[in-house]
Amino acid sequence: MVRIDWRETLTRLGVAVAVMIGAAQAFAATVTVQIESNAGGYDAYSTTVEATPNPDGTFSVAGLGYGAGGSFSCDWSIVLDQDPQMTSNVNLTNLSPVATQFTMTITLPIGLFGPATLRGGYFGDTANGTTFTDTSGNSDVTLSTFGGNPFYQALVNGILSQGLGSFTLNENGGSGIQGNLSQQRWGDTPSIPSAPFGPASGNMQIKWMFSLTGGDSMQTQGFFRIDAVAPEPATAALVGLGLVALVVARRRA
Repeated sequence: MVRIDWRETLTRLGVAVAVMIGAAQAFAATVTVQIESNAGGYDAYSTTVEATPNPDGTFSVAGLGYGAGGSFSCDWSIVLDQDPQMTSNVNLTNLSPVATQFTMTITLPIGLFGPATLRGGYFGDTANGTTFTDTSGNSDVTLSTFGGNPFYQALVNGILSQGLGSFTLNENGGSGIQGNLSQQRWGDTPSIPSAPFGPASGNMQIKWMFSLTGGDSMQTQGFFRIDAVAPEPATAALVGLGLVALVVARRRA
């Protein structure tokens, strides 16, 4: 006769679920940064996350890149967390003499999160938002989106979660003049993340797509976070009962 302790079985099931969720949140060790322009400039980096975490448990990577033929320069810093989330700070200067379109993609591999997730993010930091500066000295600077593409895009495994920003912004009237665009957020009711989605796996990305006048600079911050939604207790109990039934049927056979 097979004797089953239901409390012990469900307790073990709960431990198993917790282990699976924890395993799914294993931190990826490499972040990839890719920058390209319609003028032919291209740069790409794969950077290993530092072995020593920051005091708050996050990890940091940073780099400086130049487009082919000296078409642009870009310095970037990225803070990563195993939740997973990433915060990217980008400062790009168009070194060509004419307006140029840029695409910058930051990619972080992730494990399986699900079956349900919450997602959210923003672009532009709290204090300054997104800034665009006349570093060419011609007293004029324009930052704009192009081709119907959002300025900021958050993607999971190549599928768009959210796009923000469609604009043409211009400042003129003095050498070194600067303009600002305030922060824009999504999945934020009341805190990030709150937008419901299905499972997430493969990778998470922040993509920037914009046009910038010759010799000028753009600086912004991007944030994207994914939280796994734990199964409801009733659902976990039903799964546990199903597993127990399978064990009993197998032993009887």
